[in-house]
Amino acid sequence: MKRSLGIRSYLFISHAILLATSLGAIGFIWSRNEYQILTQELQNQVVQRADQISNIVGHEIAEHGTAVFEMEQFPQVHLDENMHGVFIDDSAKLYELIHGTVNSRETEVFLELSSENYTAINGYTSLVKAGLDSTSVYAASPVFDSQNRRIGTVCLLLPIGYLDSYIARLRWLLMGAILFVILLGAGGSTILTNYFSRQFIRAQRLAATVAEGDYHLRIPEEGPTELRDISRYLNQLSVKLQEQVSVRKTLLANVAHELARPLAGLQLGIESLRKGAIQDPDLADDLLVSMGQTIRRLEGLVDDVTLAAQPETKAIELHPSALAVEPFLQGIATRFWSLSESRRVKLEVKVEADLPSVYADEKRLNQIVGNLMDNAIKFSKHGSVIRLSAERADEHNIHILVHDGGAGISMEDAESLFEPFYQGDTGRRIKQGMGLGLAISNQLALAHGGKLELKNHPEGGALSILTLPAANP
Repeated sequence: MKRSLGIRSYLFISHAILLATSLGAIGFIWSRNEYQILTQELQNQVVQRADQISNIVGHEIAEHGTAVFEMEQFPQVHLDENMHGVFIDDSAKLYELIHGTVNSRETEVFLELSSENYTAINGYTSLVKAGLDSTSVYAASPVFDSQNRRIGTVCLLLPIGYLDSYIARLRWLLMGAILFVILLGAGGSTILTNYFSRQFIRAQRLAATVAEGDYHLRIPEEGPTELRDISRYLNQLSVKLQEQVSVRKTLLANVAHELARPLAGLQLGIESLRKGAIQDPDLADDLLVSMGQTIRRLEGLVDDVTLAAQPETKAIELHPSALAVEPFLQGIATRFWSLSESRRVKLEVKVEADLPSVYADEKRLNQIVGNLMDNAIKFSKHGSVIRLSAERADEHNIHILVHDGGAGISMEDAESLFEPFYQGDTGRRIKQGMGLGLAISNQLALAHGGKLELKNHPEGGALSILTLPAANP
């Protein structure tokens, strides 16, 4: 497998390149601008100095003539260090302003530059030009006599090669500063990327453990908003997967447990019939009724599992019609009569007079009320009464109520009764069934446009209230 750079390396390299490029460009522009500023300042100084000296030279020549240049030192002229100056008359004869300061090569440069700029009348010229061994600043200023006639030119030359060395030193210092900033930025980048990448590494570890089938790992939700969101989503994903695995295991275990008893009963009934019970009409009839009830129980179990496995986004298919309430409840009571007798629980059915029909799917309503009755029988005390009743809720709805003879609903159970596979407080209930009945009943009630409520009855026991729309309100 080809190994690639990690996010830390990419961030480090990108920050280093960005810093080096931006600071290098800034440094280059700044040094170039600094060089131009310094050169311009020197040029202005040389031009001003040339103008001053041209006035002095014009005054001295007016009094002493060109003989003044034969003196040991030209009076009143003081040139700055490294600055060379000459006077060139109209015949292109060159006179040093200070003896021994101009060599032969510089003499040629002065004559050349003076010739190029001789056309500048009644003013001065200046330029920066490569001369001698390095770049130099040159300035020329005309000299006039007492009648204001031009008699020559004062030329000054200032080598500025030292500026190159100065700028070079500045650039080296700048490069050092850039390198320092790059290292500093890289250090800061490393700290930040370590901070960020640590959360990515945690997320990577969580994803790896989930891929291996382990859903117990959680990562801290910290860092920038985006990283916190990613961490939260991954934790939620892990929790959901863990819940699904738990639900799947619970479902399989409960289905296996719930199928075992009715199938064993059916097997026992079949064996009894084969061994001669079929010869006894009363015994055979009892066995067949019991086997029929077992089959209906298995059908209900299959319906519950089918609905539990159905995606939440898929709507439940219903075929509602007007359904008379009293005959329906009497049918439910008949269906559970045998089971209630075996548990020594009495069933009572009461329906309000002139109660309109409900608008419901008969098969699904059987499933809802059947689950409620099954729970009521499971949790009712021996010798208690289960009351199955119906009454008008309001102008448009009907209540179907199941009041059991149990211990009621604990506060701990109240918030979780409609969750799939929830089987209640072990201190109050004996865990039976798959824990799907109430969850599916609630789901079917909502699909009918109604609702299911569970609460404690004032007289004791739990009360289930199923609200459904009336067919003829």
